[in-house]
Amino acid sequence: MLESQQRDTGARGRNVDVGAPLYTRPMPGGGYVRVELVVSDRGDVASERRLGRVVIEPRDASPRRDDSAPLVVEEVEGDDEDAVVAECFRIARDNAAIARRVLRRRLEVRRAD
Repeated sequence: MLESQQRDTGARGRNVDVGAPLYTRPMPGGGYVRVELVVSDRGDVASERRLGRVVIEPRDASPRRDDSAPLVVEEVEGDDEDAVVAECFRIARDNAAIARRVLRRRLEVRRAD
């Protein structure tokens, strides 16, 4: 299904296969949002899980901005690939949902400091 795959260590620390983005669209004000589907522990039917990620790619870096790296704004995990992808698409199409998640992630980072 996903043709170009690469190995990645997911946010939960497992080895995962990352395929090409399933969905990409421009964001208002610049940058892009994309949906990725990740399969952890491929081939091990007992532990194979689907992880969908909604990632924003900010517009070109600016010296005044500290957010020029891609940001995973949401991860959805489950056994049903269709349900995982549907939830990620719902989030990726909703600018307000993305903005809420970006604010939540930034607050988490500040609290961790």
